[in-house]
Amino acid sequence: MGTMVVGFRLGSDAKGRQATLVLTQAGVLHQSTGVLGMAPRPAKPHAPISPDPHPVPRQAAELRKVYAALVGRGFTRELIAPACVRLETDEHPLHDKPYGPHAPLPHPELIEAFTGAAPAGPGSLEDALAAFYTAIGLTPRPRTAFPPGTGRVPASVREALRTLTEGGALSSAPRRGPGWAVTTRGLRLHSGTTSRTLDPREAADLQAALTAWLHHQQRTGRPGGR
Repeated sequence: MGTMVVGFRLGSDAKGRQATLVLTQAGVLHQSTGVLGMAPRPAKPHAPISPDPHPVPRQAAELRKVYAALVGRGFTRELIAPACVRLETDEHPLHDKPYGPHAPLPHPELIEAFTGAAPAGPGSLEDALAAFYTAIGLTPRPRTAFPPGTGRVPASVREALRTLTEGGALSSAPRRGPGWAVTTRGLRLHSGTTSRTLDPREAADLQAALTAWLHHQQRTGRPGGR
């Protein structure tokens, strides 16, 4: 019978890594990671947390967040652009409580089937999700309205704006030392147990300084300005 899926594969040349995510019509998010050019390693699938008659929209929101997070971490090369495809591979049925001991096992053949069936060429995550919703009989969510001129904004920025619009958060990678987090409430800088939230004016000043610094680095080609 097969199953409808939507997914993508992103790569990071700097890290030499790749990540593949595939969302099925049952609302299960499958993923695999690995070294560029090597067979990826499947991870534990992410199933709906509780019985839900319509798990796909919730999991689609998670797919968007993961996509934005990967791009923010430097996974900017689209090895497989977001696409909706029908696979001949059948998805294993879920238990009525698909978590704990009943959580689904890694399904590498499903990811392999997706990578083999996905079309070549560019594609956007929102277009792929809209096609996926239509194919499984759901109403696509309304597109996020962006201000005029944002069509030329990098995809990573557009995805980040969608995350904020949906009430999500953006943050630096977990690590010891200074970090940051952005929500609709503001920009918070933190280091250890100390944190401070910047007001919009302070955040705009920081953005201007960072933009100037990045342009300076690109022009001089000197890391750290040295």
